[in-house]
Amino acid sequence: MNIFSTFRFRALFSCLLVLVLALSAFFLFSDLSRNITLSFYLSSFSVLLIGLAGVLLIGRQFGKIIEGSKRFAAGDFDYRIPAGSSGELKKLSETLNYMAGEINVRIREAELRRLELEAAFRDMSEAIVVTDGGGVITRINPRARELMGARSFDAEGMRLSGMPAGPELSSAAIKALSSGRPVSFEIEPEAFPGTVLSVSASPLAENGVIGGCVLVARDITGPRKLENMRRDFVANVSHELKTPLTAIRGCAETLLNGALEDREHGPGFARSIHEQALRLDNLVNDLLKLSYAESAQAQLEIKPFDLKDRVDDAASGLTVILAKKKVSVLNLVPAGFEVKADRYKLSQVLINLLDNAAKYNSEGGSIKISASAGEESVKISVEDTGPGIPAAHLARVFERFYRVDKARSREIGGTGLGLSIVKHLVELHGGSVGVESSEGRGSSFWFTIPK
Repeated sequence: MNIFSTFRFRALFSCLLVLVLALSAFFLFSDLSRNITLSFYLSSFSVLLIGLAGVLLIGRQFGKIIEGSKRFAAGDFDYRIPAGSSGELKKLSETLNYMAGEINVRIREAELRRLELEAAFRDMSEAIVVTDGGGVITRINPRARELMGARSFDAEGMRLSGMPAGPELSSAAIKALSSGRPVSFEIEPEAFPGTVLSVSASPLAENGVIGGCVLVARDITGPRKLENMRRDFVANVSHELKTPLTAIRGCAETLLNGALEDREHGPGFARSIHEQALRLDNLVNDLLKLSYAESAQAQLEIKPFDLKDRVDDAASGLTVILAKKKVSVLNLVPAGFEVKADRYKLSQVLINLLDNAAKYNSEGGSIKISASAGEESVKISVEDTGPGIPAAHLARVFERFYRVDKARSREIGGTGLGLSIVKHLVELHGGSVGVESSEGRGSSFWFTIPK
């Protein structure tokens, strides 16, 4: 800032100049000696110069303070006002610089918090939608865009009720806005069948006036499916236990009521009790195997071993059932074919698949076991010549207690858990399972494990 541009300074300077010139003229024409006149003139001129220098210095410092204040007002808090040599103006400059530094620190902290909140808002697994009092979307995070089918367009500025999954959410917002209290419930959007959302809506109030609403939606489809699976599992276990227990109880009561002395029919009841006890034992053992396979305690001891020998060992343990149904086993695994897996757990997989293929095979049928190596995994297949599986059942055969033919499965002593155990043990190795089948042409169950 130029101090000579101010009206006050020009007026002050003019008055001082006129005063000095008037005094000089007076003494020049007076009777005083010329020396005195000259001395006074020089003294006055010196005073004028000193005063002018002081005004210039003060004006320059004021100009720097004003310039710094303007830069602070524009948001440049990194700028610092040069401090004067001493006096009140120096204190003022230092105070303003300190104030700017503190404001700069507070602004940076606020910006950091804003970025943290923005990142949390953006990356949260829950869907978050903010609306104004009229139900118009003002903020929406990526998860909400995904759940509401709004990834291909900008939803901000649109009415919540106009979104693909908006009608149900809009009703939640309306309830929160009208009641002034948070509401929560579960919905299944018509636009996304099978999806279950847990929704909570909270009104935004300022000074007692409701000006908007925050909706939080969480996809609970997975947990709901798990709850249903647990419920079905408990029901299935109860049913599977009740059936043999009922048979055992009935046979035992019959024996106690006199059949124990009946040499013709008594042994039949005893055999029935024994068979049902074996069925219970198999069921409990399979439940324990399945529980272990699903638990975090299951550990693998990966070692290389010959697969062909392992298949022969598994088949030898099923000699009785194979002979009973006259089913032949053809081991097509190449000699010396090595795999890296847990020997015991892979044996369980092979035994379950071979047992399944033998029980559900046609009398006089055959079972073929083959193996092939891919780039990253090994594929083992167990093929039977049984009646096959209808296409409608293929997607569910690895579920717990799922049976294609329930009556036949119970008749031959199946627990409905064998294939589920196979699936979990293979997945524990990092592999996958599958089945290929058609009615009347047999079935081919296969699994893969990493090389």
